Amino acid sequence: MTTLLQLVKRFQELSPREMTIQGLESRVEIGPQTDTDQTNTTVNRMLIATYPSARVVTKASQDKSNLLLTYRPLFPYAVDRLSGLDLVRVRLLAKNYISTYVLGSGWLCARDGLNDALIEALGLEKIGDFSTESDYGHIAAIGRVCKPPGVKNHSGFVNYIASKLNLNMVMFAGDLDDEVGDVLVSAGNHIDMPEIINARKQDINTLVTGELSPEIRLLAKEEGMNTLELGAFMTEDPGMKRLRDIVSLEFPDLKVDFIEAIPLAQGLKPYKSEMA
Repeated sequence: MTTLLQLVKRFQELSPREMTIQGLESRVEIGPQTDTDQTNTTVNRMLIATYPSARVVTKASQDKSNLLLTYRPLFPYAVDRLSGLDLVRVRLLAKNYISTYVLGSGWLCARDGLNDALIEALGLEKIGDFSTESDYGHIAAIGRVCKPPGVKNHSGFVNYIASKLNLNMVMFAGDLDDEVGDVLVSAGNHIDMPEIINARKQDINTLVTGELSPEIRLLAKEEGMNTLELGAFMTEDPGMKRLRDIVSLEFPDLKVDFIEAIPLAQGLKPYKSEMA
């Protein structure tokens, strides 16, 4: 019999709170909050996903899961009322006695976490950490520096990356003819202005990540950095799938499932270009 408290303690080891960046902390978001209540809460079935979307919450309910484990929270900020889809999701979780746990950005920075799982999925060779300061004043590896594969320019590199993750679209900014040097890989959408400036100081001219804000994409372009955006959820999925394997091995009495993210956007070619 596995209790919620046992799982919470293991998740805290896997995703250390001191490695939290940008306020994305690990926590029980919905469900028992005290050690006593968590000890008295038994978990038989768990669903793992990147984000607690309506589709994910519905599957957790249909599967009769006791715990929904995600990288991203339902509520990134404090709310004083629930409405719309938020209310529907919370009602569905509460009605079916499903607790939710947010793994948080400690899992991004941790060894064998999101970044390392993404690097493995891309078939890249890690040569070092790319660090920033965590919310708690510790050094946290927001990304990894990798050697490029056997391609010479970014045109070939984009095709290589797309084939590795079976993507039909990669958002690229930069010069496709530029030679590929060291590559910074960071899952999700955590790269900001300091990381771009620091990467250029280290002569890194290629970034592979999930998503960038328009301002940061422009800054990277102006700094001479080539950027590949693969979709935030798509870059986080390999690490959450790896977590499924870890939990299944360590808690063999649990039924642990994983649900992949569905790409939300598609690259479409306007019809008028075909008719010209």
